[in-house]
Amino acid sequence: KRPRSSMSPTIVLRDGKPVLAIGSPGGATIITTVLQILVNRIDLGMTLPQAIAAPRMSQRNTAKTDAEPAYLAQPSTKGLLALGQSFNEVDAIGTAAGLEFLPHGKILAVGEPARRGGTAAAVVSRH
Repeated sequence: KRPRSSMSPTIVLRDGKPVLAIGSPGGATIITTVLQILVNRIDLGMTLPQAIAAPRMSQRNTAKTDAEPAYLAQPSTKGLLALGQSFNEVDAIGTAAGLEFLPHGKILAVGEPARRGGTAAAVVSRH
């Protein structure tokens, strides 16, 4: 079977140096999972653990948008429904892990806190 999208990590650079690396398995939900984590971290100012834990949705050119229960419970979802959006409730969307490159050579490794039973993330070697 040919994968629908790439599982390669997304690497964010600032001035040519790595700032974040985010990755997710999940086939069709990889792109929406990684995008939402990046928007949460970069645009909304969440910490990387908060950005990975935040509720998700996934729209892949279907009549209904898949959404986690916590996403559907957000106040903004009512506005989307009023605009004609429709949702299909799903248990979980994607599973992600990420690295954030901090000052003084430190690296924050973050795994999924709850989806698919949670995951672990660690920095094995910095070399």
